[in-house]
This record gives sequence, C-alpha cells and structure tokens, in this order.
Amino acid sequence: MLLKFVKRNKVNVTFLSLLIVSILQMSMDAKKRGKLSMLDELLLDSASIAQRGITTSYQATTDAWFGYIYLIGLKEENRLLRDETSELRGRINALKEAIQENQRLKDLLSFKETTEYGTTTARVIGVSPLRSFKTIIISKGSIDGVRKDMAVVTKDGVIGRILSTAANTSKVLLITDRNSDVDALIQRSRDRGIAEGGDSALIQLKYLSKNADAVVGDLVVTSGIGGVFKKGCIIGTISRLDIKTGRMFQYVEIEPAVNFSKLEEVLVITDSPEEYGR
Repeated sequence: MLLKFVKRNKVNVTFLSLLIVSILQMSMDAKKRGKLSMLDELLLDSASIAQRGITTSYQATTDAWFGYIYLIGLKEENRLLRDETSELRGRINALKEAIQENQRLKDLLSFKETTEYGTTTARVIGVSPLRSFKTIIISKGSIDGVRKDMAVVTKDGVIGRILSTAANTSKVLLITDRNSDVDALIQRSRDRGIAEGGDSALIQLKYLSKNADAVVGDLVVTSGIGGVFKKGCIIGTISRLDIKTGRMFQYVEIEPAVNFSKLEEVLVITDSPEEYGR
C-alpha cells in the first residue's frame, strides 16, 4: 500500500525529502545563530503546507482503499444472501407443490375407497398437441395391469378410455374427442342419449328425443351400457338446449365435469368390462 502511494507521488515525496533535509540544516544553523531568518521561516511554512497536503493525500488514498475493500465484502455478502433467498424460495415452492399433490392424491384415494371396482392411480405425463385428436399419456401400462378400453376417471368425473398401452405407459382417448362416444342418461329424468366429443371442449348429447325431459343444469351420467364405463359416472351438466321444429332430436351441449386443462392424476378402473354386470 505504502509502496503504491510513493510511486504515485514520486515528485512530491522527493520534494518533501529535500525540504526536510533543508529544514534540518536550517535548524542546526538556527541553533548556532539563536534565531531563524525570514527566509528560514518562509521555507518552514512552505514545508508545513506541503507536508499537510501529502498527509491529506495519503489519508484520502488509505480511506479509499479500505472503502473499496468494504464494498467488495458487502457485494459478496449480498450475493450470498441472494443465493440463499433463491434457494429458500425454491424449497418453499417445492413444498407447496407437494402439499397440493398430496391433497389431489388424498381426494383420489377417498374416491377410490367409495367404489367397488379395482383401480390404479396414474400420473398424466403427456398431452397430444393436436386439437383434432384429444389424448393424454399416463404413467401406467401393461405391466401394471392396464389394458385397452379400460375406463379412466377422476373424483370429478369421466376422463375417457384406454386407447393403447405400452409396458409402462398408456394412451387415453378423452371423452371430449370426436371419436369418443359414451351411452349416457340424464340423471334426473333418466332420458338417454349418446355423449360425443367434438372440435370444441364441450360434449354433445346426441339422439336425445325432442320430447325428453331436459333442462339446463341437469346432470348427465354414464348409463353403464357399452361395457366400458360403470353406471353413474359423472360426464357433466347440460349447458345448452335447442329444440327445432321438424327435428326428431334436441340439440344438447354438455359442460364436462372435469377440467382437462388442469389434469394431473387419474384413476384407471382395472376391472374388466365383463365384471361390471356382477
């Protein structure tokens, strides 16, 4: 530190050194004479001013150096605090996700305990990017006992059916797909129709007689006919009705009970279709 200061103030230090030597010489002469001459006093005053200037410069340089060291330490401390805060936020977020997942699994387990059918829980691990072909991929396959045409549900209602299986995964055709059709009935009036998917997120209840007793808000469930879904699984609620003159059937739209955009875990009903009638 001192060496750097001397190098930066080489001229001033040399001048001050010569001045100090001169002052010492004058002091010795003054002792001999008993007093200082006017020139000697002027030189002493100049030396004093120069010394104060160099001392002030040295102090300022020293203060700046230690201030720089302090700022470097403060910057590092702030970086460590930011890293620690980021890590804590990550842990809190992971904990929140775990709590929500546990709640969803708890709800599925509760629903599983109320049904007499064998089921297996699976995670949704993929979604078809095609709007015209609505499928999802789940984390259970043939080695878990999952087979083609098994029903897939949640506690809220019908998801769809198993379209194909691999060893560890399966593809599910959603009930909202245009290739899906489920025999259904209006829970209140017991009037029947066929629930079919389409291009939108809604489901149509087709072949419902124009004389059928149906109103907006009626719950639509599976009839149990067709060998895929057991009787009474919720499909959704009627959101629109249209009875046109000259037509045999009503136009009926169903709002699905399941929010497919937020689907994360499902239940596969593993009992074979033949067992549904027992």
